[in-house]
Amino acid sequence: MQQYVYRSDRVTLGCGSLILIALIVLFFSGRGVRELETEVKELRKSVVELRDSVDDLKREVRKLQR
Repeated sequence: MQQYVYRSDRVTLGCGSLILIALIVLFFSGRGVRELETEVKELRKSVVELRDSVDDLKREVRKLQR
């Protein structure tokens, strides 16, 4: 009798990995340096906003757990 093992490996990417991927894509897409700098600033701003949202959610969870 054979047993089958099913395994699901998931890959998660952090914000830093996503920014790195975006930079690589932008670099090879032929955009100018100024456009690239603008895009990087926008990505950094988005990461800060996401972190702030996560912090807000953590605070809300802690309040609910009390």
